[in-house]
Amino acid sequence: MIGVIERIKNSVLLKCSTLNEKIISKDLIELIDEGIYHFAEDLSSLLNGTSIKLSEEVLRNKTSEIIKSSIVKKIKRKLFIDSLALQITNDSFIEEYVEGNITIDKLEKTYIKDLKSNKNSNQLNMTEDLNLSEIIEKLRLYVDKEITSYLTENAFLVNAINSLLDKTKKELEDKLQELISSTDNKYLKILTDELKQNVVEKEKGEDDVMMEDKSMETAMQPSVNGVATNKFEKYDDMTLFNKVILSLNTKEEKLYRKEMKLEKRKDEVDERLTATNKNIEANIERENKLSQRKLELNSREVELNSKLSEAEVIFLNIKPLIKGLNKIKVSDEMGGNDNE
Repeated sequence: MIGVIERIKNSVLLKCSTLNEKIISKDLIELIDEGIYHFAEDLSSLLNGTSIKLSEEVLRNKTSEIIKSSIVKKIKRKLFIDSLALQITNDSFIEEYVEGNITIDKLEKTYIKDLKSNKNSNQLNMTEDLNLSEIIEKLRLYVDKEITSYLTENAFLVNAINSLLDKTKKELEDKLQELISSTDNKYLKILTDELKQNVVEKEKGEDDVMMEDKSMETAMQPSVNGVATNKFEKYDDMTLFNKVILSLNTKEEKLYRKEMKLEKRKDEVDERLTATNKNIEANIERENKLSQRKLELNSREVELNSKLSEAEVIFLNIKPLIKGLNKIKVSDEMGGNDNE
């Protein structure tokens, strides 16, 4: 039975991981692109007839540049953090079902609740929500700089653009929540389908146990004529006692081996969790270094732009002087010719 449980666990884990990859590479991208398309279309419509000449394509590309990669990164992180809760939930239900402690109907009724509870228990001491305030704020800064700052006299239009930003944020958050909920239901379907595929082996095992119990019961039944038909009657008390002790020792050994396997699996899970935490910490540290480098580059860019502006001012100030010197030179040359 342990082999069946491990096989189902590995199959479910692989299929859930494949599903996550599909969610990120296809469903999530389509969701974000749709939100960006509608935002750019509505914003372009609001700007129609104003002095702002930004095409819908330009708005769409700029919006995608600002928010798309950040949202993808956020959802990737969430799915990764939730993956441990998902595995714990799946493993628990697989063991419960194979051991006959739960039915498919009860599993389907309690799975989503247990999965959400395990997600909220925060096994990795890390969290990731679906709030897009920080990401949309970057888009808002771009809109303020390139658009609304030139429309300050039209308060109605400025309010409409700000409302559009709020609406886009809310719609994206709602769709992301729907995506996560839909994914949870797909996890459930993967689990139930896998368990149903293995139900024949499970029932076969149960039938073998029932036949064994029935044989034992038949062995202990007396005959109709009152003559004992107990198959163990041919053994004396000491022999029967030794056989019982041997049987108990065998069961104890099986339980001990099972306990050792469970302990080994627990140690493996702890090692994987430790390694995962180290990888996460390393990734976060690397991300912080990249962010710091980006800030330094931005600061350097600002400094260079400032120096470029100073150079342009100096050039503009020198230009009239050069022009005046050229006139003096021409005048001198003309004066010299006249004297000759």
